[in-house]
Amino acid sequence: MEEFFLAFGDLPLHPLVVHFAVVLFPLALVGLLLVTFVPSWRQKHLLKALIATAATIPFIFLAQQSGEALSEVMYEPEPHSEFGEILMPLSLGLLFFGFTLWFSLKKAWPAWLSNVLGFVLVTHAVAAIVMTIVVGHSGAAATWTGVVP
Repeated sequence: MEEFFLAFGDLPLHPLVVHFAVVLFPLALVGLLLVTFVPSWRQKHLLKALIATAATIPFIFLAQQSGEALSEVMYEPEPHSEFGEILMPLSLGLLFFGFTLWFSLKKAWPAWLSNVLGFVLVTHAVAAIVMTIVVGHSGAAATWTGVVP
């Protein structure tokens, strides 16, 4: 199965898909944060922002799997690969809390519970943006400088 994630034609797949994950996922999260912070937008657009965020998760999966396949052929930049393994569970947890918040608003759960879910969602989104930057930077450093910070 690793060969499936190794290349797209003659090019390694990882450098191609990683750009989608590093750009689209944080952009979707910024949109999700905006929708979460603005109460009038939250009711109307939270589900759309969650779907947009969920649509970027396959790029994270592809980047992770293609990175693992590439590391079998070349080398494994240690901190970069470890950081990359954190991003997928973090993004899935973010979606869980996001959809739970949406459901709590739709079913009119107590306001304090929705506020707690919103706080957890925001902290997950900020952590996911930071982790995406860390993963992207450590991968770029490993590729272009040969030194992983």
